[in-house]
Amino acid sequence: MNYGRANGWGGVASLLLVFGVTAGRSQEVRPTPFRQMHAQNLVIGLLAGRTDYRDVTITTGEGTFPVYGQGDAKPFEMLEGNAGQMIIAFKAAPSSAANDNSRPQKLVYKFFRTEQSLLSAIILDEVDYARFESEASALELQSATRNYRIYPQRAPVNFVEMICYNNKHPFLRERAVRQALSYAIRREEMRRKFFLSRPGVGEPKADIAAGPFNKDSRLFPPNMNKYDYHPKRALELLKSAGWQDTNGDHILDRNGEPLRFRLGYDMSTQLRDDLIRLIKIGWLEIGVVVNPEPLSAVEINDRLASGNYEALLLNHNFEETHAGLESFFYNSRLNYENPSLKQPFFYAGKFEGTNEQAFRANMQRLQIIINQDQPVSFLYHPWLIIHVINLMKFDKFLDQKGQLKFFQDWELVRGVR
Repeated sequence: MNYGRANGWGGVASLLLVFGVTAGRSQEVRPTPFRQMHAQNLVIGLLAGRTDYRDVTITTGEGTFPVYGQGDAKPFEMLEGNAGQMIIAFKAAPSSAANDNSRPQKLVYKFFRTEQSLLSAIILDEVDYARFESEASALELQSATRNYRIYPQRAPVNFVEMICYNNKHPFLRERAVRQALSYAIRREEMRRKFFLSRPGVGEPKADIAAGPFNKDSRLFPPNMNKYDYHPKRALELLKSAGWQDTNGDHILDRNGEPLRFRLGYDMSTQLRDDLIRLIKIGWLEIGVVVNPEPLSAVEINDRLASGNYEALLLNHNFEETHAGLESFFYNSRLNYENPSLKQPFFYAGKFEGTNEQAFRANMQRLQIIINQDQPVSFLYHPWLIIHVINLMKFDKFLDQKGQLKFFQDWELVRGVR
């Protein structure tokens, strides 16, 4: 799962969105030991809840490489590597960026437990680059400092937030239960409450998700069930599966066991706290109790690998390929199985690249089956990724198309070199 991978983000289409960023630079900040130590380095701020340090990659002219871990084939060497900080330096080579003092000498990946601590580090000029999903965070930075450029770009088109269920769990393995949980989520309220620049103003900057692909994708099936908020339908499904309130405590139970489970989520951001709170309220109203667990990305990935989870709030960027769906849904860490998937997966792979019509038909059939089963509750596709860049240290970080260059190609401001 592409959970919180950190790349150079070159190649993402820019959005025409203005935050009122100034072109000039404010007064020089006072040097501190941290700033002096990293004066010629690029410090990249990452959230521990969204990025597993073991999964961070960097793209160079020689390919894409994992940052963590050793290996002689990489064009850089790791000087420090742990869950709190990773430092790499590019190997010296004739006519390379490694010998160019106008470029960052080292890349420092620094992890923060909360979004607020990352915002504070940016305001103190201790981080040169970070990215956010929340416009509220960008607006907070804009009001606090003029040293940074706030640069919004389009999120990957099929980037989706969702609740993933362990489909071997004693009752989450039941389709009726998963469907009921999906019907009890207020997606439209979520979209309007958390994805507006200001309450009640403008268009929410997220699309409600009915499946892995955005509604504008050529592979998106027509007439997909969006599981609009319908608590009555949710209760009917749960009742059909044998769940009812037998003791008057407003919690559904079956065979003496309450309908209760754990939901792990990114511990770092206020947005995820808000999402979980809204989801919890909706489920409680139909008699389902969820115990939220804030986790780091390392913990989330380890739980996925071991199968030791009940439900997890995750995001993933789906490629519009047969393999993109198969690796996530077929014999995956979701423990999701449906024999009906076997044939359309086979034919989607067979016709990919040779028969567009047959490929599209089978990919749409796969999504309809997944939509009916609800092995995950799809929530939304965010529109924006907001990049924050230190103008006091770097310029010429955009290429001729207005897209971010690779980190190692950013240029230091002359007075910093």
